[in-house]
Amino acid sequence: MRNLFITTAIASTFAGAAFAQDTTAYAGPKLSGEVSIDIAETAAGDWGGSMGLDLDVDAAGLGSVALGFDATEGNALTLDTWTVGTPVAPGLDIAIGNDNGAWVGAEGEQTLAAPGMTTGVQVGIAGAKVAVGWTDWTADLTDLNNIQGSYTLGVGGLDVTAAGDYNLNSEAFAIGAEVAGLNVGPAELGGALTYDGGTEAIGYEVVAGVMGVTTYLNGDDGEMLQNVGGSYEYGLGGATLSGGLSYNFQSEDVTPTVGVSFSF
Repeated sequence: MRNLFITTAIASTFAGAAFAQDTTAYAGPKLSGEVSIDIAETAAGDWGGSMGLDLDVDAAGLGSVALGFDATEGNALTLDTWTVGTPVAPGLDIAIGNDNGAWVGAEGEQTLAAPGMTTGVQVGIAGAKVAVGWTDWTADLTDLNNIQGSYTLGVGGLDVTAAGDYNLNSEAFAIGAEVAGLNVGPAELGGALTYDGGTEAIGYEVVAGVMGVTTYLNGDDGEMLQNVGGSYEYGLGGATLSGGLSYNFQSEDVTPTVGVSFSF
């Protein structure tokens, strides 16, 4: 009954937002996106490529649609991520899709807790985000999987985010914190710290960016140094060229990546 009430409230809010918009200023949708080609080493030690397509549709401030596609040679184009959103009031937005989490992030993220967010609804207002995910939204809209929330606050020029996740099925929880925007000379520093209540693991990552180069170092309470990596982006004409490298201290594996993307 609790899940039914929450789901009904979500549906009512989203439907009401769609009818509450003032359409007098509507000037037609705007389409933008990015095509990317990534090349990386496979598990077999060979080099393989993949193509990605991201599309964004902005309906003149009345709503937005973001679609992320994946494609490989000889296979069909598949929809990987999607989200549909609309502003309800100034500073208040609501979105539905499978790419609407409210968790902290970094660069490599190999050692950070990563509670999954399934297809669900996210509400954002004044730096706060709350997301509710369904176990299987195509089968039962009253069966909720997890609740996620975060709040971002500007403190002394820094963006500080606190987040939490609770799984309604397993009763597992996770908490996290993220800091960004610390300027030290030409470099900008940031990082994230998470705690997974299920595994009782504490993970961290430190990120630094300078002159187009982004580097990271991460680990956890079991192994403080686990991964180090970096990436670089360079604009060439209408394309963005990228290259990256990561190294795992335990396995001593080196993983390089290269890519090119075109925005429109």
